[in-house]
Amino acid sequence: MRKGIQINESDSLILWRALEMYRNGIMSGNSMAQENDYDEATMLLAKVVHKSCDLGGSLEKGETVKSIYKGLVD
Repeated sequence: MRKGIQINESDSLILWRALEMYRNGIMSGNSMAQENDYDEATMLLAKVVHKSCDLGGSLEKGETVKSIYKGLVD
């Protein structure tokens, strides 16, 4: 059985900002951030960005979670 959560546009924007702050913490050596979370946090950020753009109606044609992820790590 697959479980999920409901996220509205406002939730997605808060998650987007929080994940960006966490990734920045990883990159700057913040003691609360764990370096081994970087890849997973980046993928989760890509998912949230995709969902947020989808909910906001600004998702580019053909844009995927993978393409957003690649843009974040390049």
